[in-house]
Amino acid sequence: MAITKIAAPDNITPAYNPIRYIYDSTNKNNTGFKYIFDVYLSGTATKIGEYRVFPRYSDGYGDIDLSKLLSTKVTFDFTPSNDSSYDPTNSYYKYDVKIGEEYVTEVAYTASLTQNGSYVKITATHAFQVGDQVSITQADGGVANPSLEGLFTVTSINTTVDFTVNSLWSEVTDATINGTVKYADNRKTVTRAIATETDNYVFNGALPWIDFRSYVFTSYTLNSANDYMLTSMPLTGFYSTPDQDLWINIGNNEYITGFVYFENSNGSVFKKAITNNKVITQVAVGAGNYGTLTTVSGSGTLVESDTTYYDFYFTKDDGTQWSKKYRVNIDTRCKIEDYEIAFLDRMGSFGSFAFQLRAYERGTSTKQNYNRHITGSVSGTTWTYATTDYGLSTFSSNVEKTLELNTNWMSEEMAIYFEELITSPVTYLKDGSNYVACIVTDSSFEVEKQRNKKLFKKTITIKYANQNNINI
Repeated sequence: MAITKIAAPDNITPAYNPIRYIYDSTNKNNTGFKYIFDVYLSGTATKIGEYRVFPRYSDGYGDIDLSKLLSTKVTFDFTPSNDSSYDPTNSYYKYDVKIGEEYVTEVAYTASLTQNGSYVKITATHAFQVGDQVSITQADGGVANPSLEGLFTVTSINTTVDFTVNSLWSEVTDATINGTVKYADNRKTVTRAIATETDNYVFNGALPWIDFRSYVFTSYTLNSANDYMLTSMPLTGFYSTPDQDLWINIGNNEYITGFVYFENSNGSVFKKAITNNKVITQVAVGAGNYGTLTTVSGSGTLVESDTTYYDFYFTKDDGTQWSKKYRVNIDTRCKIEDYEIAFLDRMGSFGSFAFQLRAYERGTSTKQNYNRHITGSVSGTTWTYATTDYGLSTFSSNVEKTLELNTNWMSEEMAIYFEELITSPVTYLKDGSNYVACIVTDSSFEVEKQRNKKLFKKTITIKYANQNNINI
């Protein structure tokens, strides 16, 4: 038997895009054939999924998409207090795939039939036992030997290369007809882990359908100055207030020593050590949460009163640039409001947007009522009731608050990235210093381009993910 790999996903691939494994087998034409895909937590015996897959009609390949299973193994990592680097354990998952097969056990015989007492003896290598029920199919469909076609019982076994069934030898007219023998219950031969795919990763990314066609993780492994970090944040054109937070995931590729370097418009260079040597690392790089940096050259801090931008990028221990530079332009325009929203972007990092213009908070209250019987009281021989008695009564009261937030004018790059905030399933509102879970309620947005206008403003409405309880 032989199983051959036709296609497999990248070693590290987005969990929410197709994760297709395609294999071929030399046994694919056997009766009842299926491929077996066993999925394990990498390096363990913990099986998280088992799939039996019919061969494809066109070519007999075994084709399976594991994205539905593996996407349930990743979520996200959001720790607002983190201002260094750490292992985002919820953002990736390591798994193995073992590929096997199963098919109906069949024994083919080509040697001439022989006599064993009154019955027919078949010569072929087998694993049958006396008393097994078997089904025999002859090459000519039972024309020459009709009494040897169908269901029989194994009556005796001399060796593992021959067995006798309860078909009368006297009724055999042509002993040279070939045939196959199988268990009557269609028992299968099962062989697991003929081929293995080990040490694979998925991460909490979801590339657009068009972009995924050209995805290769080598573009994110931080081996050259042209590699990307695991974020959809634009390389240029991104603006941040001096208090804004960003958490970027990088494909650390299990480097033991690495740094994120920061260069500001004042000419100073700083660095932050990457203390986690896992396959992916999350690093705080925002203007408001970059944390403690070591000065490489220059003086002062990363964001001074006259700083207009800073770049950040990954380096190995010698300080050589091993990723593209990402620029954060400092937005010092006057703020009316102090709101920010951090959101999970399509590559698993947490970007953010500031909403400096006027915000509007609104609330709605919904109540459910029923008409209750008024018991009242008897005074003398007269029934009466108090004016404070409830007839129409409330048994459920809910309050829902929404915020309408407005950005300042933004560039086209920011407007494109803003679409990811609108569509993100995970958002947090920062009001001052606290982050609160929220949901963006907008279901439509306008795609704006600079050929129409140079700058854009955006308005969104959010509601708190957790509402205030009412004492009733």
